[in-house]
Amino acid sequence: MRTLTRHGLTATASVCVAVALFSLAAYLTLDPESSRVDIRQDTTSHYPLLLVHIATSVLALCLGTLQLMPALRRRRRVHRTVGRIYLFAGVFPGAVSGFCVAVLTTYGPTAQFGFGMLSVLWFVTAVQGLRAARARRVAEHREWMIRQYALLLAAVTLRVLLPLLLVLYSPQLDTVYGGDQETFFREVYQVVPWLCWVPNLVIAEWFLRRHGASTRDSSHTPLEQIR
Repeated sequence: MRTLTRHGLTATASVCVAVALFSLAAYLTLDPESSRVDIRQDTTSHYPLLLVHIATSVLALCLGTLQLMPALRRRRRVHRTVGRIYLFAGVFPGAVSGFCVAVLTTYGPTAQFGFGMLSVLWFVTAVQGLRAARARRVAEHREWMIRQYALLLAAVTLRVLLPLLLVLYSPQLDTVYGGDQETFFREVYQVVPWLCWVPNLVIAEWFLRRHGASTRDSSHTPLEQIR
């Protein structure tokens, strides 16, 4: 079981690093023309907010994956330090900038609502996890951070899911959309703002319900007593 868990964490870390590098690559030049998402032309704030969101989300993705490592969690001081950076330099600014980017998206109200809701839940789960940690409710902290990380993995799910959907619906490109690739892409994209995070959260809740019984008794154990 430990070997399986270790392999699973290694695979997760590898995928997250790959997504982080892929996400950053198009924005290192600071050129709006290189953006992988449409940038609004009627405001100058869209692209800077997108840069903040990308940078902070990549940091959160890397540090969140690092926090999964049992060896790091056993070193409580390191775990707390990395956790603070994860929240205050990654998650919180990533969620706020992500909400602003969602409002400014050019992909319509479905995308606005889907990505906006993701940003709100991303923020709320992080706040709840932080409150539980400060109150030394270890099991509750763990549960909220599992939810938070599941929402964070929307960045990975999106980049895996979107190409699959485009391939799946590609027969309709000519028959339904008359070869109009932009309209085709926008139509397919409408489900992504929800599919990239709702299944993640459902899986996280299933995992917590399945494995939560073993940690429920320690929900009020002081953090200093956890060995």
